[in-house]
Amino acid sequence: MAKKLPKIISKEKVLSLLKGINRKCPTGCRNYAILIVLYRAGLRISEACNLTIPDMDFKTAQIYVQEGKGGKDRYVPMDADIIQACKAWGEMKELGGIKSEFFFCTLDGGRVDPRYVREVCRRLSEKAGVYIQDGRKKKPVHPHAFRHSCFTEMLREGELNIREIQQLAGHSDVSTTMVYTHVIQDELAGKIKSRAPMVPVQ
Repeated sequence: MAKKLPKIISKEKVLSLLKGINRKCPTGCRNYAILIVLYRAGLRISEACNLTIPDMDFKTAQIYVQEGKGGKDRYVPMDADIIQACKAWGEMKELGGIKSEFFFCTLDGGRVDPRYVREVCRRLSEKAGVYIQDGRKKKPVHPHAFRHSCFTEMLREGELNIREIQQLAGHSDVSTTMVYTHVIQDELAGKIKSRAPMVPVQ
């Protein structure tokens, strides 16, 4: 049975979505940081929502993902974008006197619900006019698309090899990670087909 390729969005479209967030308000600052973690670290939405304060270690620039899919723990490095966005949220939380065991929390200290993040993505998707093509249907961007886009970009740009991406993604089997090579192959085929012919077609 053929495996369905993951739906991704381009870096330009991600930026278009992120521009729709008002980072000056607490919820906007938090939502921006969550999406940056999904897009730049490739976390699953449940993993991001479950992060506690100690899980975000800015000194070592590491995110400690505890009990990810399959109950596995792993460390995911933070890049400059993640550090900047998450520190901004941490500072806003502190200024607002928001107390919580969760890093990404509601304004009253509760855990952010993954369903809320899906709704945020839907609203941003409609606002920016950015959609995912799923067969014949155009669908709003969902949180998992940020994760898929993260690993596809890393592989396409040669930043990491397939084994390193497997480790970052928390995949127990490399065959799961290999699907990203198929996405790139699919795009490559499209580019080859669109090449200008050497001579005019008769």
